[in-house]
Amino acid sequence: MARVLGMCPTIDSPVKSKDGYLIRFRPKYGYLSSDQLSTLAEATSNFGNNFIELTSRANITIRGLQKEYLDQLSNFLNQAGIINAAEKRKNISNIIYSPFSTKNKKLTQKIASILEDNLNNIPKPHKKFGIAVDLGEVASLQQTNADLRIETNKEKILILRIDGLDRGIAIEPETLIEKMGMILSNVIAVSDQLKSRDLINSIGEIDHIYFPHIKPRKQNFSPRLGPCFGGYMITVPGGKFSSYQLRELASHVKGVAVTPWKSFFIYSAKTKPPLSFLSKNTGHDLSVSYCSGKPYCSQGILETSQVAKVVTTVLEERFKNRKNKAKIHISGCLKNCGLSKQTSILINSSRGEKSVSVKDDKFQNLASKISMELNK
Repeated sequence: MARVLGMCPTIDSPVKSKDGYLIRFRPKYGYLSSDQLSTLAEATSNFGNNFIELTSRANITIRGLQKEYLDQLSNFLNQAGIINAAEKRKNISNIIYSPFSTKNKKLTQKIASILEDNLNNIPKPHKKFGIAVDLGEVASLQQTNADLRIETNKEKILILRIDGLDRGIAIEPETLIEKMGMILSNVIAVSDQLKSRDLINSIGEIDHIYFPHIKPRKQNFSPRLGPCFGGYMITVPGGKFSSYQLRELASHVKGVAVTPWKSFFIYSAKTKPPLSFLSKNTGHDLSVSYCSGKPYCSQGILETSQVAKVVTTVLEERFKNRKNKAKIHISGCLKNCGLSKQTSILINSSRGEKSVSVKDDKFQNLASKISMELNK
């Protein structure tokens, strides 16, 4: 029987919310075939609220679940190969793969297979612990939430880097799990109450095994909808796809990569699928993210989707003929679920009042305009 526990929902540890139970899972290899998209549509239609939500950790959330269907859903997703059968609450559940791995496909597949086959052998210092596998054509995941990063440098040397440090150590695929285990086991020994940021603070205690000296590639990439790197990036507002939309998408693609930008990436696609519900390439749906909020979340104060519509209108008026570089996140309460490293403006609430705070000073004027519109 699936256990019903606290926060950070997983397949075997659902969380009770206002609209029923919710689970969150990571598609194996960060990929869904067309058949798996159809299966996912069937799953959320039969067991959930008819929607999936993409997350900033390249996970998928299904909400509105009834307790008696939790085990059926888990078996359903397992049988379809959508999730790694070895993935449990006790082991790592956050692995983000770069979707742009076409030119580095063999190495990416090798690293992915090693990680997926060794979930039980990777120490998990804290419940949100994550790994970013950034081996695509360009560096693209450095602004996503992760604790350990698997990257390359300009000379294509494979690197293992602790988030927050500007250098990493050279590794081989065959030594990856061993090196990760050494670093994480020593860090855990330093602090039983480890937080993500403490990985950096604990390095002084483990410098006898960790001598970072290689810089990774510099990231210049910024997520965008439309054609890129031989494929096509698509999404819908909030990264919230209905079961109908998933079925329609499945009929037009061979498969999709799940990205940490609440979007899908279609490999080897030159044109956009002819589906009217997909966001416009010139729109701002990758710039505005939000949690489920009210009325779905029991702690939600803001109706985040409605706030997002106001924010999007402001962006459309302000950036008619130029690109918007601001990343705006809307949280239904002060917990700020889904907040990413790249957020430049944060909107949340404690008592119904909409608070707008700036994470990047160059967007102060935009934040003031948004605040004015939200609090009219």
